[in-house]
Amino acid sequence: ELATNTQQRASGIPRRFTPLHLPFAAHRIKNNIMFKRFTEDLAGAASAATSGIRGMFSDEEKVRRLRGMGFDASEARHALRATDGDVERAAELLLLSRQGGENGAGAVPSRPPNNATTAGGDHDEQMRRAMEASRMDEEQRMVREAQEASVATGTGTGGTKKKTKKKVGAAGRSRSPTTAAGRAAAKRAEEAAQGKFGAGKGVKKKPAAAKATSKTAAKTQSFDSVTGRAGGGGVRMKSNGLTSHHPNVKVPTQMKDKTKEEQIMRCADRLSPHPAAVDTLYRALTAVRDDPANDRYRKVDKTTAGYVNTLKDRPGAEDMLLAMSFKKRGANELVLERSMVDPALLYLGLTALEKAKDTDEYKEGKRKAAFAKEIQQIQLSANNSEAEAIRRAEFMAKCPSEPKGGQGALVQLTIADQTVRRRFDGDDILRDVLNWIGGHGSAIPDKIASREWCLVDLNRYPIVPIDTERNLEKTLQFIGCWPSGKLEIRPSSDDWKKLKETGGEVMGSS
Repeated sequence: ELATNTQQRASGIPRRFTPLHLPFAAHRIKNNIMFKRFTEDLAGAASAATSGIRGMFSDEEKVRRLRGMGFDASEARHALRATDGDVERAAELLLLSRQGGENGAGAVPSRPPNNATTAGGDHDEQMRRAMEASRMDEEQRMVREAQEASVATGTGTGGTKKKTKKKVGAAGRSRSPTTAAGRAAAKRAEEAAQGKFGAGKGVKKKPAAAKATSKTAAKTQSFDSVTGRAGGGGVRMKSNGLTSHHPNVKVPTQMKDKTKEEQIMRCADRLSPHPAAVDTLYRALTAVRDDPANDRYRKVDKTTAGYVNTLKDRPGAEDMLLAMSFKKRGANELVLERSMVDPALLYLGLTALEKAKDTDEYKEGKRKAAFAKEIQQIQLSANNSEAEAIRRAEFMAKCPSEPKGGQGALVQLTIADQTVRRRFDGDDILRDVLNWIGGHGSAIPDKIASREWCLVDLNRYPIVPIDTERNLEKTLQFIGCWPSGKLEIRPSSDDWKKLKETGGEVMGSS
């Protein structure tokens, strides 16, 4: 039989089964069936796993889309289960749930799910309650964040807030939502924005007119925390923010907001230490009062030498003219219109300047100005007079020889705007110093002796004039000019001119 089968295979005749082969054939068929079933099971499991992964990824993508619209992840998953994975229906359900929570009514989906049963209704009710609780937690969190943000941004710049609002407004106008998901996201963003500035619940959108009014009021109430100027640059803060944090702080009123009388009086008071400016303004206002029709008196050119030398950079000078109704024309001109000439205002300005002339600051400044002018004339007289040059040489010849190097005491003398220095020995006397001073002007020692002028020691406090008559033969060490001395020639006060002594005060250290 084996030979027959071999012959059949060689000749191409199909193999003939015999009873001897039946057990082997049945076993092979059984194995083939089992292998086929195992292969089908593996293919089904792989297909199920792939479908599960795809479904998982698809669900996560849907949840991510709903979170991008502003909803919570747990709310999004509940809504997707209730709507069989339909994103738009889930967004509508979440939006209706939010509106229903605000109005006190339950949310009802737009169309029932495919498997709507009694158990499904219970599940929807549980899902609605969970979303309501999540919504309340989210609103509380947003209110807390809004309060923290309002405190943190209270010290920020107003310009940054305005720019941010403008950008957000432009973006909102350029993209208006058209789908239900877009409307839900827009609604959520609007509620979040209102929650940062309001109470959170039931906040209604302000009309355009109310918004414009509130912005204008905020602008008028804003001020510069550094300079105190309303609407100025730099750091700005609303007035209610300042009063809440610093209730006892009061912002001073600007000069331009004060009355004309107060402006004029304050400007005149600031000008009192500058007698040249006071005198110039007094003459100018007097000319306007006497001849108001003359245009020449009602125009001030700030480029002229007179204005530069007397009024430029003097505190209160230009403000005084502006308070007298002068107006700026261009960069270098002040003009008073004929119709703006007010005799009462001119009288008030002249009265304020007259009061400034009676102050001690004005009188002291007047004395210093006359002293500087006379010193300048004395110093220039040596170039014009040969006799003055000879007298100065005689004073210098009486001075002792100057120590060399770093020996002796360095004496520094200030005469008006000029400062001179020379060294003296410790046993040199005050007369030697006066002879040295006479070498810079022969008339100076005589004016010091007559107390028209005085010699003061700047190293002593309080500064007291040196009695040159009583201390003429005293050494520099005795009068306090050792190892150095700082002296200055000043115009004498009225009290020093009247007194012959310093009130019993002892000069020097001995």
